Amino acid sequence: MDEIKALNDSVGQAIPAVLPATIKTFVPLLMKNKAAVHAIPPQTEPYGSHPRQKLDLYHPKEDSKSSPILAFFYGGGLIRGDKIIPEVPEGLVYANLGAFFASRGITTVIADYRRVNSETGGEDAVFPSGGEDVSLVLKWLETYAGDGKRDVYICGNSAGGVHISTFLFEPRFLEQRRSYISGNSAITLKGAIEQSVPLHFKNVDEYRFVTLKLYYGSMEEVSHRCAYGLLEAIAKSGKSREEVGVPKMLVLLGDFDPENEIGQPTEDFVALWKKTWGCGLDFMKMEGHNHISPPLALLSNDMKGEKWGQDVVKWIQGSSSGKL
Repeated sequence: MDEIKALNDSVGQAIPAVLPATIKTFVPLLMKNKAAVHAIPPQTEPYGSHPRQKLDLYHPKEDSKSSPILAFFYGGGLIRGDKIIPEVPEGLVYANLGAFFASRGITTVIADYRRVNSETGGEDAVFPSGGEDVSLVLKWLETYAGDGKRDVYICGNSAGGVHISTFLFEPRFLEQRRSYISGNSAITLKGAIEQSVPLHFKNVDEYRFVTLKLYYGSMEEVSHRCAYGLLEAIAKSGKSREEVGVPKMLVLLGDFDPENEIGQPTEDFVALWKKTWGCGLDFMKMEGHNHISPPLALLSNDMKGEKWGQDVVKWIQGSSSGKL
């Protein structure tokens, strides 16, 4: 992780500036440990009718019929990202994340979702398509759980966190959330993890405006439909977490996440949650990490880099046992 600090000292926190160098830092570490990454091969399944709606499922080696389930949604600025990214050789990312959590007894799902159209491609994503994709993944998990009762956690990294926020706070998903919170479904939504997420876009760099307007409709709609705006509407309603079907939350922030796009929005969101509901939210710092590094660090054998993953495992274990 010394390289990540040095990168921050040399080029700062801007995401485009740190992206290539951060990947370059972790590729050799993951290559050295590729046997562990590939020790738990994924099972690929469709979760919806769109060609993009596919997920990779990583099973723990031990009996996984009662293990908690983690559904992970990666980042990519709403326009990029894949469950196996081409920038890292031999399919190591996000297979490393799936294998990391599965090797610790957590069934792990990594799902592709529809992206906003750009020069690099896209699948015509417009709000609330991200929330719809999260919703469909959870419905697939209901079928997967069958007659069993499974605890489920959803984790969104960066833009993936934007999408789980839509599912968590948008009124159109209310009844589905309530069914998962009530314990009457095959799955129980026990918690949500927001990792380095732009929870509002008040201070966003201007180059993001085009994508944001394509997805949300207008900059005014951005302010109402982002995580902070949706939570603000709930706060005005005076409804409890139970009434709106929102589980406990863990918010993760990297030491070197960009302050304008991630740090300040996180601080504002946490303050609004606490003002609205008082409790039900935990906050943790990911020491030594920039915006890109946390998923790449898993199964890299960098113990400091992997600590955030161990913290998530402990949080899930504590929540499943009722300690949180």
